[in-house]
Amino acid sequence: MKKLLLTSSKLLLFLYLQKTPAYAALTSPHLPLTFLHTPSAFRTTTDKENPVNLSGTIISAKGEPLPGVTVLFKGSTIGTTTNPEGLFNLSLPSTNGVLVISFIGYLTKEVTVNGQTNLKIALDEDAKALDEVVIVGYGTQKKSDLTGAVASIANLNVTLKQTPASSFEKALQGGTPGIQVTQSSGQPGTSATIRIRGGNSINGGNEPLYVIDGFPIYNDNREISAGALSGASINALSTINPNDIESIEVLKDASATAIYGSRGANGVVLITTKRGKIGENLISYETYAGTQEITRTLPVLNAPQWAQFKNDALVNSGKPALYTPEQIANLGQGTNWQKEAFRTAPVQNHQLTITGGDAKTRYAIAGNYFNQEGILLNSGFKRYSTRINLDQQVSPKLKVGASLTGSRVTSNIAEGNAVRYVLTMASTVPLIDPNTNDYTLQSPYGSLGNPVATLKYVTNQSIVNRALANFYGEYRIAEGLTAKVTLGTDIISSKQNNYYPRNTYTGAQTQGIGAVGSQFVTNWLNENTLHYNKVLNGIHALDAVLGYTFQQASSEGSVAKAQSLPNDDLGYTGLNAATVSSIPGISKSDWTLRSYLGRLNYSLHQKYLFTLTARADGSSRFGANNKWGFFPSAAVAWNVSEEGFIKDIQVISNLKVRTSIGATGNQQIGQYQSLAQLDPYNYIFGNALATGFAPSRIANPNLGWETTLQYDGGLDLGFFNDRITFTVDAYYKKTKDLLLDRPVSETSGFYTALQNVGTVENKGLEFLLNTQNTTGAFSWNTSVNFSLNRNKVLDLGGLNYFYPEGGSERNINKPTIVRVGEPIGQFYGYQTNGIFQTADDIVSLPTVDAKNTKPGDRRFVDQNGDGRITQDGDRVVIGQAQPKFLGGITNSFSYKNFDLTLLLQGVYGNSILNFNKVELETPTGFQQVSTDLLNRWTPTNPSNEVPRAVEVSALWLSNRFIEDGSYLRVKNLVFGYNLPASLLQKVHLKKLRVYVSGQNLYTFTKYSGYDPEVSRNEQSTLYSGIDYGNYPNFKTYTAGLQISF
Repeated sequence: MKKLLLTSSKLLLFLYLQKTPAYAALTSPHLPLTFLHTPSAFRTTTDKENPVNLSGTIISAKGEPLPGVTVLFKGSTIGTTTNPEGLFNLSLPSTNGVLVISFIGYLTKEVTVNGQTNLKIALDEDAKALDEVVIVGYGTQKKSDLTGAVASIANLNVTLKQTPASSFEKALQGGTPGIQVTQSSGQPGTSATIRIRGGNSINGGNEPLYVIDGFPIYNDNREISAGALSGASINALSTINPNDIESIEVLKDASATAIYGSRGANGVVLITTKRGKIGENLISYETYAGTQEITRTLPVLNAPQWAQFKNDALVNSGKPALYTPEQIANLGQGTNWQKEAFRTAPVQNHQLTITGGDAKTRYAIAGNYFNQEGILLNSGFKRYSTRINLDQQVSPKLKVGASLTGSRVTSNIAEGNAVRYVLTMASTVPLIDPNTNDYTLQSPYGSLGNPVATLKYVTNQSIVNRALANFYGEYRIAEGLTAKVTLGTDIISSKQNNYYPRNTYTGAQTQGIGAVGSQFVTNWLNENTLHYNKVLNGIHALDAVLGYTFQQASSEGSVAKAQSLPNDDLGYTGLNAATVSSIPGISKSDWTLRSYLGRLNYSLHQKYLFTLTARADGSSRFGANNKWGFFPSAAVAWNVSEEGFIKDIQVISNLKVRTSIGATGNQQIGQYQSLAQLDPYNYIFGNALATGFAPSRIANPNLGWETTLQYDGGLDLGFFNDRITFTVDAYYKKTKDLLLDRPVSETSGFYTALQNVGTVENKGLEFLLNTQNTTGAFSWNTSVNFSLNRNKVLDLGGLNYFYPEGGSERNINKPTIVRVGEPIGQFYGYQTNGIFQTADDIVSLPTVDAKNTKPGDRRFVDQNGDGRITQDGDRVVIGQAQPKFLGGITNSFSYKNFDLTLLLQGVYGNSILNFNKVELETPTGFQQVSTDLLNRWTPTNPSNEVPRAVEVSALWLSNRFIEDGSYLRVKNLVFGYNLPASLLQKVHLKKLRVYVSGQNLYTFTKYSGYDPEVSRNEQSTLYSGIDYGNYPNFKTYTAGLQISF
């Protein structure tokens, strides 16, 4: 008799199907171990003298071979499992029987042999079984037992493996309701802004907490920035290789996030990386390569058009024209600066993964190389990473393991003003100076450096090394009771190098200027948990976790700047030879968090579900009188579909009602904010420089948490064996004790102090619809999600409004306002009212400055009717950065071995403050302008939209520069082919897949800028939705290969 190796679960399945007495014996707690070796328990052949040989292949609906599938000859004890190539062989008493094919995650199938000796059998996925278990904080739960709002991110194979992504946050975009993802810049390696159910804080952090293989991380890009560079910030999460990720879960309501207490208010994203599986020893290689190009360029004046515009500005300012008609005619088209600065850039990715294991040891080892050059010259991102995940069953009671990853990221960042200069450099300025045969240094019309020279010659480099390690030991104390201890560390070392040589405008002005900086961050974690799981009398299910955690982080950085170097030969390494140096910057901070946590899940008859969660956090960030916070939550759910009166309705396969309430916190306020602070100041005493210290911040020992109270109600529906599923959630969040600077008595020596005084609310709806439209050889699945969030400021500690500091551009100060009764992120300015056409209009209509206003200048609405245009009286809300709703549609098609996935993603109802448009409609004649100024006002062209050209022109923020940021985008399109199992067997492969993909292929939008998905100020909530000199987004085309041995 042939030996047969089966997992105990498969053996149980077989015996259960056969209804043998062995099933009862095998499931008994008194089963002797010798039973598993009893020859009669399971047979792969027959005792007949003339057996019939039957062979076959088991594949998935996509044509991939399935190893470990159980194949049983119905009505007998004959069975086997498929090998790694999906092949099986059986000896049967006859060919007139039925095979029962079963595999975890797939629908069981019965196949009539009917005289055949070789079969090819395709199994369909059991969507319900595949989704059965989800990751939650400090454990796992069956999806049917969830009481909170937890979303599992689908299509990770498409969003992370088959489309270029420097970091995994992009996988959250468009596929899950309630999550807004905004790519702030097209610079490779930069961050995305993530908002889960809106922003809760005004001055604190609004990004979610990320938990990577159990290690909690807040994505603060400042942790890898020393302040030495100019340009977009590099994303700290880009050090994590997206190809290593197995699953992503998003915790949204208080029932799910309260287990993370003071860090759960903004939502929690759980990242689980790939681990080895028993009996699956695989070597996999994945690669793709492609090209990237700008989605569109902005229309600006060519050389003759700009020369005429320059003449108009001079003449309207009382000066003679610069260009004669003959000179204009001979200019040609001039320099197309966008064409010179942007390029078609390559991207490539290579991933080698080795996974496998047996009953005692499981392993996953991966190495990755990712190289993405930017569409702007000399910009790019390169990552080397490796990962080792190990799990070892030391004894029946003890299991240990580790998750280790190391990475090195090198980024060449486009200089911060490069895009702005690309847009504003006049087309009459030559790229190459004919006198030097090198790049033209600057514009002759103003203080604008040659952007191409800046991109090519400036060093603006970031190098980040990261090691993230988490070790665990898990011991089964008794039946159902397990203790777990984890020890982890996250170490980040960052180096930044910056230098402007003399052949750039900035370098020429300073005789070479540069900076170097370093940042070193260590983060230590210890978590200790007890987990208890028990089913009593078959109807009472208990699942409880208790824990104590300790986390401590330290950050230390330094930056040094200098200028006036003897030459450029050494670049930033020669800063020690500079004759002019700045005062070095030094920073150091530490924080500690101690926590006690607990959660109890109780289920009665698998119908009535209850969850209680609590966490107490003690943080060093807060005042001496307010170090500890307590964050509880409660949730109830009813599995209505388990009731008898619903089970009789066959069309309904799932119906669950759930509700939750709870409190979570936000500790992202920076360190030492509760303490008094002294700052250094320089003074001159007796012709000598002296340094003293003076108070700069008043202490607040009562400074505490920002606390979010959240209510959630949800409904989960499934029809036709879950071929149609629908989820809807309604939520209300109220965040109190916001940290705001409030006026204090001037007798204290200060004007303001940081206090817990403000309140903000968010309320919204989320919808998710999944359908399996067709199954079989041709399958078509659709997922549609839609969400809306309404944000409102309820209280500002006695103030009605305030203008946030910062965010000013081009001498336009305070472009946003925070006001009670309205959402955060509102743009504040004037409403335009056409163009002054005559001198009589200027006399009779309100003006900003009647003395200097001329026909052809812009008019504004007199909001208060006082006959004047003033900042205090006539500015109003002119736009809102937060969208009215967002959503996405994913369609997945497969036919035999071909598949196609299409993701459409979009937002609606948000505004963008287009500062690029402010620049390109500045009619002074000192810089490039938009083609809209071809329609500028002149006496013969009385435009009512575009003002006249004139050298002195004041800039006023108005609704002219606020644009609709709504868009619908063809986000991802992937077409692939999987080699059939029959061919895979011949070449001894488990999988071979080829595909082509496109990303950001087309965007439907009214926005006139490069791309509507933009935010100059990155993770800021107060200044979101501003576009000014941002690195543009791009479209990508790739081709890829996935192969497994």
